[in-house]
Amino acid sequence: MLQAVFDSIPELYAFAVSAYSAPSILYYGPYCLLSQEGTQQGDPLGPLFFCNTVHPLLSSLASDLTLGYLDDFTLGGKVETVALDTKRIVELGSEMGLILNTAKCEIIAHPSLVVDDPLLQSFTRVEPCDATLLGAPLFAGKVLDDFWSARCSDLAKAAERLRLVGAQDALILLRASFSAPRVQHLLRCSPSVDASGPKMFDDLLRSALSRITNNSLSDSQWLQASLPIRFGGLGIRRVTTLALPAFLASAAGTLLLQDEILDGSQPLPDKLTETLTRRWEDLFGPVPSGQLAYKQSSWDKPGLLTDFASVEQTRTLPAQRAGFLAACTSHSGDWLLALPITACGLRLDDEAVRIAVALRLGSELGSPHPCRCGSLVDANGTHSLVCKHAPSRVVRHHALNECISRAFASAGIPVKKEPAGLALKDGKRPDGCTLIPWRGGKPLAWDVTVCTTVAESYVNAASHAAGAVAEQAADRKCSKYAELSASYEFQPVAFETHGSSSSDTRSFLAELGGKISERTGEPLETQFLFQRISALLQRFNSILFHESFVIDEDADT
Repeated sequence: MLQAVFDSIPELYAFAVSAYSAPSILYYGPYCLLSQEGTQQGDPLGPLFFCNTVHPLLSSLASDLTLGYLDDFTLGGKVETVALDTKRIVELGSEMGLILNTAKCEIIAHPSLVVDDPLLQSFTRVEPCDATLLGAPLFAGKVLDDFWSARCSDLAKAAERLRLVGAQDALILLRASFSAPRVQHLLRCSPSVDASGPKMFDDLLRSALSRITNNSLSDSQWLQASLPIRFGGLGIRRVTTLALPAFLASAAGTLLLQDEILDGSQPLPDKLTETLTRRWEDLFGPVPSGQLAYKQSSWDKPGLLTDFASVEQTRTLPAQRAGFLAACTSHSGDWLLALPITACGLRLDDEAVRIAVALRLGSELGSPHPCRCGSLVDANGTHSLVCKHAPSRVVRHHALNECISRAFASAGIPVKKEPAGLALKDGKRPDGCTLIPWRGGKPLAWDVTVCTTVAESYVNAASHAAGAVAEQAADRKCSKYAELSASYEFQPVAFETHGSSSSDTRSFLAELGGKISERTGEPLETQFLFQRISALLQRFNSILFHESFVIDEDADT
């Protein structure tokens, strides 16, 4: 290995000698072990050094197809040539300290092919229709179905164990690890479009999501949940919709590599890819071309837009449409992207997650019941979010104002909350102001407000334009503080219960986050600020809903 480094990449030779010329000492309790088996698993340079060492051996082989992925070799050609190359691998490999594991070796050939070589005869015989390469079946059939069955079994096991952790943690793990990302390799490498496995996998995903969030999902709600977060969903992608774009993007992206592997020979027409491409054309029109053909997102986006339109058509009532439009606005779903860190105010309890998902997807929050004020709270919980008798409305306002004030402090900008003496005739005070200039030599005064997206007085406007309620609230704040001293710049900070905010608010928070980044050196400060506010809004939605219940003291006694 060291000689190969010296020959091919001499600039790394000194480092390689210092790391590998002598055995490393491993300590385990009172014992000392010598690590002297070459490159170790987990060593960042290990794959490079291994491939660099075996590459001359692979290049010296005479088979028509010689392909290596780390220690996994694939040879293709006439039986005699492959047999000689295999013998050469055994002989030269043993000189390098490598041993061929015949128990894991396969010979992929039709049953009619006669193989006389004793070494090849010791390999497991596999028919082409059952062949797999680098963990992916090459053809549709029983082997592919078995692979999907195994993935479904893994998901079922994971879903059962996710019940042992909090809903927020489980939702993040399901989206980022156990759903579509878990089978992306299989989707891109194997023709899974017409397989039964993806449908079974999606059914398990739907069941797991319903169990984690404690929400019963209709077909349209499940369709919305499977959309990306920026499209108003939860980001739990359905693999049935990914199978076609993933495979076609992979086929297009690896076309040049396929030609290189085949050494410039004229390949046979890829009938499967041609058939699937025509199917995509029938569904969505002209196929992506040029560099776009290599990106899975280019093949995926038309299907996403179709699903988005399908969900939008089912939201016929004003409240349903208002909730869906709010879910699609920028930063309304940032709580879904937040890591559940309690110290940063980003952790939501299970009930808060249930309420947040229900509001986002338009599910019912609970059974109709009388509010403490005497009004009826319907199954959607609308009144609980607007009830003026809810004590936490004031607490929510103070919490948001505190979040903004702390953001200023993180940016190194001193502030004063609820300052007096800003020359208002009515004596009202904004929620805070900076003590140093913000822009143009003027300090900044701000005032926070939260409006209910689906309130009866707002729902008509909210059903026609996303964020319209927040924009109206921001305009009212500007009018209210129009008489503020000309020496101050006023900034309304307007949010909606469903997560939307006014355009001025988003611009202001982005600028404030940028100032925090300048001070801390962390480029994600803006993202973190939006996540804290998003999680805070969803937390108080749950609190307000539960404050609408009247406790039956007689039942307790």
